[in-house]
Amino acid sequence: MSFSKGLKISKHDISKIPMVKCGECKTELPEAARFCPNCGTQIGLEKDVYDVSAGGLVGKVKEIFQDARVKRIIVKDESGKVLLSIPVTWGAAGAVAMITLAPWLAALGVIAGIVTRCKLEVEKSRDI
Repeated sequence: MSFSKGLKISKHDISKIPMVKCGECKTELPEAARFCPNCGTQIGLEKDVYDVSAGGLVGKVKEIFQDARVKRIIVKDESGKVLLSIPVTWGAAGAVAMITLAPWLAALGVIAGIVTRCKLEVEKSRDI
């Protein structure tokens, strides 16, 4: 008994299958990939970019931190150099998470004293 009987796939049909590419390095990804095999970027995250002044840096990070979908906050200087990368993990409660943010806020205060403007790249999951 042949299961392929009546199954016809042309090479034109195969080319219609959309190829997913990494948002960072543009490498074609395997079908069920969660991370890019080339650069290690997590797949399925949205990225928002904010341009903030040094005076508004800490306040903006606190505001962004309230979103439960946020996975990482990356602080870059005007030239694009990464100054700080903050992994955001939510514990049992938001209050617990805010306590773990305290050392990062101290580091942001130092950065705010050094730079005049910076960019915040916020990586979020698409679903909660």
